[in-house]
Amino acid sequence: MSVFAQPFRIAVVSIAAVLASFGAVYCLSLALDVNATPAILAATLAMSMSRRMQIPSLRKFTAELVLLPLIALTAGLVGMALLKLPLVGAMLFIGGMVLSILMRQYGPLARTIGRIVAIPLIAILVVPVRIEGIDGRWLPAALMVAAGLAALLCSAGAAWLAGRIGWAEVDADTGQSTPASKAVAPAKRSLHIAERMALQMFVALGLAFAIGMLVFPAHWAWVVLTAFIVCSGTVSRGDAVYKGLMRLGGAVGGATLAAAMAHVALPGPAADAAIIFAILFIGIWLRQIHYAGWAVCATLIFALLQGPQDEAIMSLLGMRIVCILVGALCGVAAASFVYPIRTEQLVHKRIADALHVLRDALAAGQAPDKSVLDRHAAGLDRLAPPLRLHRRLVGSANASTHPAAWVDRMQALIAQARTGEFDRARSGAQMRELGAMLKARAQDPAKRNRAASNIAD
Repeated sequence: MSVFAQPFRIAVVSIAAVLASFGAVYCLSLALDVNATPAILAATLAMSMSRRMQIPSLRKFTAELVLLPLIALTAGLVGMALLKLPLVGAMLFIGGMVLSILMRQYGPLARTIGRIVAIPLIAILVVPVRIEGIDGRWLPAALMVAAGLAALLCSAGAAWLAGRIGWAEVDADTGQSTPASKAVAPAKRSLHIAERMALQMFVALGLAFAIGMLVFPAHWAWVVLTAFIVCSGTVSRGDAVYKGLMRLGGAVGGATLAAAMAHVALPGPAADAAIIFAILFIGIWLRQIHYAGWAVCATLIFALLQGPQDEAIMSLLGMRIVCILVGALCGVAAASFVYPIRTEQLVHKRIADALHVLRDALAAGQAPDKSVLDRHAAGLDRLAPPLRLHRRLVGSANASTHPAAWVDRMQALIAQARTGEFDRARSGAQMRELGAMLKARAQDPAKRNRAASNIAD
């Protein structure tokens, strides 16, 4: 399949879920004579839920059906607190995000619940909870619940239709959980990867809220959202720096486009909505090809959702870029100083694990399991972009011994094993050469003094 084909399919399914959820809740909002905030919230939730391009298992769908509306309501209350009691709202937001990350270590169902907790919280950063035109107290809550239900049903329906035409697969949910005691070696208790990420997110969001609300009171959400993006799912310090650079570059591009579009007169709200959805489709398509493309589109959409601004456009452009830079620095600082994971040592560990799988296959005279190969390849793909950027920046003097070269060699070996070109003579020699390179690097005194305990379990 082409490198553009699968991202295009994901974009089609995601935008279908977004349009369906937005349309349903928007019609409800019109009937109740309220603004479009609930519809935008539903669309944002649907976009987040349809990212994985999988038909949810009955177990996960049931959990989402029960929990998402309630958590969407809770997130709406957190959003209102951020507007009226910022300090309380910030504490609730950080607590919810940290909890959602900690739950990842307790098995598939807990990870699903953690994901359900995180999605509405991020949505309220993009869509501030300002439901206008309602006099009663219960109706805003009901609309938050309706937004969650619409997002869940539309994203599940879009995934089911995608499965009918062969674009999506059923989510493999074994229902088995991993106790915390099994997540680490019993002989040496160290932090689980989820605990490390939770602590990093706590520091990143704490810094972002403190700096954003004190220094940029009108634009603090940009700082917080960027800190979350940079720190979320970061596997190493290099990965955090790379995401920060991509986010900043995307912010510059997106904010520049937003500044240009501010001078274009559109016929009305329908044209605004059409442009936003078109940009969203392009962004979802680009997201799995290169993060910078998604960052441009996401920044542009976020700017357009803010509506008309009273500030001069160039001053607003500069402020947005500064806020995103500060947020990126908060995320990078957390990843660099709170239980940091060195990129090179993580690459070393993942390549060593993949080599072990291939060596076992050679010794047994059997082809390696393709699902295992795919998992190792995906892990290396996740590490490759910052390494390749660093190799380009430092030049070609040490290109052959650069960690990016290790990744390239390992990916070539995995490709050989996947296509049946794996043999004891040629592939075995390549594995021995790569293993010798890793061993020589590990025995370098300057490298050996940096503890490998920074690697996540």
